[in-house]
Parts: sequence; C-alpha cells; structure tokens
Amino acid sequence: MTHHDRATGTCGCQDQPALVFDEQGDLVEDVSVLGPPPTTIPHAPLPSLGLRRPCTAARLNGSWLLQVRPLVPAFPMSEVRGPMRIEVGPSSLRISGDVYVRRSGVIGPVVTHPIGVPVRAGGDHVFDDDRDEDFDQELGEDRGGVLFPPLRWYPQLPKNEYSWYFRSTGVTWSGGELSFSFVRHLWDRTTQDFVSTDTGRMTLRCHQPLLEPIFRPATMQGTATIGRRRYALTATKTSTFYRGCRVEVDAMTGRAWPASATTAGGVTSTFRNIYASAGWDTPTTLDEVDVPDDASLTNAELQTLISTHQGSATADQWRLWLLVGSAQGTTFGVMFDQDAVPREGAVGFADATLSDSPIIEAGARNRPLDEVPAAFLRTLVHEAGHAFNLFHPKHDVHVPGVGTEIMNQTGDVMGFATAANPYPGNATFAFSSHDRTSLIHSPDPQVRPGWKGFGWGHGSLSAGLPEPTDAEGLVAQDDAADLTLELRLPDEVFVGQYVTAEVVLTNTGDEAREVSSRLNLSEGDLRLLHALPGGDVEQVRDVVLACGPPQSTVLQPGESITSHVQVFFTSEGVTFDVPGRHLVRAEFDALGWAAVRSQRVAVQVRMAGTEEERGVAAVTLDPGVGAAFALGDFGRDEAVKAGLATVAEAHPESDTGGAAALVLANSLARTHQDYRTGETRAASATEAKHFMDLAAQGRTALELVTLATTVPSPIEREAPVVADALARARRARKPKADLALAEERAADFVAPSGR
Repeated sequence: MTHHDRATGTCGCQDQPALVFDEQGDLVEDVSVLGPPPTTIPHAPLPSLGLRRPCTAARLNGSWLLQVRPLVPAFPMSEVRGPMRIEVGPSSLRISGDVYVRRSGVIGPVVTHPIGVPVRAGGDHVFDDDRDEDFDQELGEDRGGVLFPPLRWYPQLPKNEYSWYFRSTGVTWSGGELSFSFVRHLWDRTTQDFVSTDTGRMTLRCHQPLLEPIFRPATMQGTATIGRRRYALTATKTSTFYRGCRVEVDAMTGRAWPASATTAGGVTSTFRNIYASAGWDTPTTLDEVDVPDDASLTNAELQTLISTHQGSATADQWRLWLLVGSAQGTTFGVMFDQDAVPREGAVGFADATLSDSPIIEAGARNRPLDEVPAAFLRTLVHEAGHAFNLFHPKHDVHVPGVGTEIMNQTGDVMGFATAANPYPGNATFAFSSHDRTSLIHSPDPQVRPGWKGFGWGHGSLSAGLPEPTDAEGLVAQDDAADLTLELRLPDEVFVGQYVTAEVVLTNTGDEAREVSSRLNLSEGDLRLLHALPGGDVEQVRDVVLACGPPQSTVLQPGESITSHVQVFFTSEGVTFDVPGRHLVRAEFDALGWAAVRSQRVAVQVRMAGTEEERGVAAVTLDPGVGAAFALGDFGRDEAVKAGLATVAEAHPESDTGGAAALVLANSLARTHQDYRTGETRAASATEAKHFMDLAAQGRTALELVTLATTVPSPIEREAPVVADALARARRARKPKADLALAEERAADFVAPSGR
C-alpha cells in the first residue's frame, strides 16, 4: 500500500496501523525516532457510535467549523468557534485553525447552525437580503428552507472576536481517530498581535453511518486538553476547500478581463482554478465593465477608484477588489491598497506592453497585456497573491527557490524564458509549495484582506509564529560578487521629521556588470531591514507594491547608480515613530537572483523637542499627510492640503517643509480625478509655482531636484515635480556645474544609469 493509499485512500480501518505525522506534517515511517508520546491528561474513551465505520483520511481533507465547549459549563457563557483546516496529502497531514470567542448572553449550551447560517430562536434561518442568490446556492443554501450539502462555505467571523490561532505539531490517525498536539498563539485584541503561546492536544473521532444520508455534512466529536483544562469539541465539515474569498472585478472602458487563458500544454486556466489548486475557492464576478477611462492612473486615483466602485459586503466577508485598469508607466500591476483597511485592492494594467524580445512569444511581442490573456491573467493572479500577503520568493525570509510559479516577479520568470520556451508559455500557473502552505495554514490576520498590512507575519518577527508564517531567519543568499551597496541615513531625527535615504550601488570589479535599475522601495528589488529599539525587525517597503518587466542598466568598473527614497511613511506607516536607537540595513537583488547588502546604519530617534518641531509633528504624523508624502499627492483632501501648506510656509528651509511644498507643487501641477465624487481637481499653475518657489529657497539645483525625486511614487516617473524642479533651477540661473548634476539626477529618476 502506498503512502497515498494509506493517507488519502481507504485506510483508517481498525486493522490498519496508525499513521504518525511529524511537526511539519510529514509522514513518519519509523515512529521510534520520535521518542515516547507526549504526556497528556487521561480522559475517558469516546462513546460508542453504533453502526458506524471509521472515516477515510480523505474525508478529513478540507475546511471544518470547530466548536469548543467547556466540559463544566461556566457563566457567562462564551461561544468559542472558528475555522479548522485539515490538509491531507499523499504523505502528509497538517492541521491549523483560528478561533473566535464572544459572549453568548444565554444560559445553557451555545447552538450554532451546522453550516454557520445564523439561527433565530425557534430554528428559523436568518438570511441577508443583500446576499447574492446564486452565491447562496453555491454555498449549499436554499431560501425555501431545505438544507443542501454545504460544499462551499468557510467560517468567516468578526475580527473583533479573534482570540487564538493553532497549528499541529504532530498528528496521529488511526481507526477513525484523529489526535494531534498543537501550539496555541494567543491574540491581544488591543495590540492586534500575538502575545503568548501555550500547548494542547485535540482528539476527534470521525465515523460515518453505514447508510449515510446524502445531504448530511460530515461531523466529528471529541475532546481537547489545553493546560490542565478539558473541553468538548464538535467539528462540522464545510468544504473540500480550505478557505474562500469573493473576488469582484471591475474593468475600465475598452479593457478586457482575461476570463480564461490557454497556458503551457494547451491547458485552460482561469483565476478561480489557479487559486483552487492552492485550496482556495475564489468565486469571481465581473461587475462593471465601464469604469471611466483614464489614460494614466496615479496611486492616489486608484485609492478613490476602490472606494467608489467596490461593491458592498458584510463586515465579516472575505473579499478582494481587482481592477482591469489602463496604465501606469511600464508597470504590469500594483497591489496599491495600503490604507486603514489594507490589502483589499489590486490592479492589472491592460495597456502595459510586452517587449519585442526573442524570449517573448512571437504573437505577444509589442502587444498590450489584455491582448495576451496568459500574461495578463498571470499578472492579476500575482497581484491578488500580494493582497493575500504573499511575497516574491526572493524577498521571503525563508528564501524559497526562485522559479516560474505565480509569485515570482515577471522579470524573474522572463529570466527563465528562452527563444525555444518563450514567455508567457514558460510560466507555471500554480503556486509554489511554500506559498500554497502559507495560503492554507497562515493565521487569518495574515492572509485575510482588510486586516493586517502587507508583510505582517513575514519579516516582522513580531508575530512569533513558526513556519509557514515567515517568522524566523533573514535573507541568506550570497552577496553578489564585485558589487557594493551603501546606505546613507541621517544620524538623528525626531518623530515627525521627513526622512530620506540615499542608496548607492557600485561596481567594484574589473568587468562591466548588468544590474537591475529598480533601486527603489516600490518595485521589489530593494528593501530595508529595520530593527526597532525593542528588537523587532520589519521589512520596509513603499506603500505601493508594483510588478513589471525587468529594468536593467550596465555598470562599467567603478560606476554607480544612486537613488534617493523617502522613508518617512512606508509599509510600516511612520517608519521612525519610536524613540531610541534604530538599525537599518538595505538589501538589493542586483540581477540573476544575487543579493547585495549594505552595512547596518544607526539612526537615533527622539521625540520632537522644540515648539517648532512639535508643531511640525502635529501635522506630519496625521496618516493622511503621511500618505500624501508617500504618494506625492494629497488627492482632494483639503485638510491634508492645508496641513502641508502650513508646514511648507513656516519651514521651507527644512527637508520636511521643502518636501511638503514639493508634494503640493506636484499635486497642483496636474489634474486629479476623484472617483468617489466624480469631480476633477483642476491643475493650478499659480499655486504650483508658489510652492515650487518655496521649495527652491536656499537650495542648490542639485538639492532641489534631489528632494523632488523623493516626493512622487517611484513608479510614477511621469510625475511633473521632478521636471518642474529642474526647470525652476534653470530659470534661477544656477551655476553650470550645479545644473549639470541636477540634470543627471532628474534623468536617473526616469531611467538610472551608471555614473
């Protein structure tokens, strides 16, 4: 009998030996290497179940609603329940779950409908009239009161009731009895983080009647021991998938959603079946196909688009909004939604054009993405993966292999293409094993859109969670030979001060080197590792994560490329918001998957001390102002505009005041479409000139242009502020040498090259 037969086939009968799985969920052939079994508190045998037979292990696979009750009733009563995911593979068995707790307000047992449909007193079903009828039928519900098989339903519960996460650390399956030890991670609802751990054990019995009703969901009964307390368990199967998320797609006028694509080997792939391969059900609805056209979308405009066009949903429902948009430079797609409710929106740019390289399929060369369904579908699935908090493999602290799977950057996938096996035909339309495990078993706060920000649970280390949540280790690749990376930051800053970093990549070898030119925090090749005074480590990125084709330049021996980036407001929010000594290190994927790392730089952070500093901080620490610094645009928020103007007028000589003036100059030099109101912010040349003049006061041409390059999002290379700053310096008749350096800096913002 093979491992697959034993784990997923007909095994589970009483005469079959027990199957034992280790901490990682892998089948153990020689159980003696595990040592004696863990000591647990004895408990009475589970009651006889009559004319029943043990379930097969395959029946365990999928999503379950787990209910936990104390054996000795307590008052006030609590409703303890949540999703449990059991992944049964050919030679593996892994279990994880998320538990939500609320006071029930009743005396006696807590009653929950078998498939999670709320029940009124008297047993009537409660239906939400706003819910989609077709989707209800897909979930196995019937408004006429008849219960059909719950084939696609996932326990999705209020975030404010989240209590703990658990993951198996060893599983035994024998004769219909599932027993596993687990580590429990306790959640603090105030800090919104995991704060402590303990351990426990669960035992569940899965038997099924010899003659089972067709429409009856599988159930298991059992007990749990946590500490020295015991609980009764009921688990009801809800789906053969592990998780589900509704996806709404809107498209700009004239752009096409790739409903399906023919991929390598003639396989027809869809957004939904790609995610199904990772155990997720993603019912996808093409809602609007006439979103107003906009030739080039700014990040600020994207944020108003999601707030206007995203459909309504219940507060507990997992959902994602995808836009088939127009263009944003050469970028293929962006996970742009990092506001107070993060990771609910992403966009693929239909007008982005593939190159004419011989490694691109002949029929796809020089074609816009939405005319190449396989390439566009891959982009949209990839950006959705970021919304589910997946990293590029080469940026993941576990360093999974770089390949051609979904979460690899497009440029890396193209790196594997050849004329004989061109892109997108060489792309793998599936998730890597690491990403699939993360999608299935990471805690709800990590993967659910609209909860924790991008990167939480990966490089933060603060979550304290074991694999697969990326909570230990840092990048371990060897440094790229003959390249050095230098990071320069201020020695001291106050909380609320605008902060920029200079990053310099230099070829120290004797031969020319082709390197990535994406030396910024938006496009994925550059990242900062930020150690806070308390010891937590964060991976710092821009608030917008963009993906697109590779961009490179050639460095001759001794040449460098230089980038200036704002690090005031990033994926962490205000980056330096905690007083104390901070350590920062830069990592850059130079090219060919070889990383180069900078030295560690110390930044001493203090609170605003003078009255002037406190006045600045009172404005800049507002989240809306911080977002304006990150996006280079205040949108149509008049309060943010006023705050920036206050700082710019009062302190134009400081970097904070100068940057505020440049954000205003950038914003007012262009129109902005507010899709929430349908109104357009008109450009104001007079106001833009006023704030540009403020920023220019006391600055050389190079200083003005350098500060200007830190203001717009790095992927908005057509933003007016850099060219306008250079034009302002020319009108001021700055010295020729100064202007020449400023011109190089402006050119490098658009397309960095060796100097």
